[in-house]
Amino acid sequence: MRRFTVFVFSCSTLFSSFHSHATQLQPQTGHWRSQHQVLVNGEDILKQMQALQSQVLAAVPAEQRALVAGMMPKKDLSTAQECLTAAEVALLKTPEQWLTRAKQQLPRCQLQLTGSTTNSVSVKGQCQDQGGYTGSLQGTVTLKTPQWMQMNMQGTGRYKMPLPGQAQNGDVQFKLSSESRWQSASCPAGMR
Repeated sequence: MRRFTVFVFSCSTLFSSFHSHATQLQPQTGHWRSQHQVLVNGEDILKQMQALQSQVLAAVPAEQRALVAGMMPKKDLSTAQECLTAAEVALLKTPEQWLTRAKQQLPRCQLQLTGSTTNSVSVKGQCQDQGGYTGSLQGTVTLKTPQWMQMNMQGTGRYKMPLPGQAQNGDVQFKLSSESRWQSASCPAGMR
């Protein structure tokens, strides 16, 4: 399950790098916050993972609960934060430069641009064991305003690890949607 989470967040990081994609509409630098929803075969996997964590903690003896809780993710899996620097914006000024960064984020996926406009970019590709996932990937990111971005991505393939309610090595269809909003010009301490 952890590997699938890594794959999903690699994908969302890939698309959040669009903040840096040069369009006629430029994003603001600073602190951004994203809300994600991930559906696997129609089920909200992030909610399932949070429910599973709660069940595990409830089943652990009270004296071991703090130790087990310390091993689990401490944040809401549906929320992510990013600090967009001026240097990042300066380094990614074309769809091709953005695609190069996306390929670095997902090295086991063969990606290609399928379109771009003054405020959006679309990609598609095939992944080979990227975080346990092998299959198709396609998506579009749209910068609505300098302070608001939306992303939608989907794919069909196979995943090596069992997911809640899914068979081992089962076929999966996933949909990842994300909405990112600019929070402030300065980033919280400890955030890059």
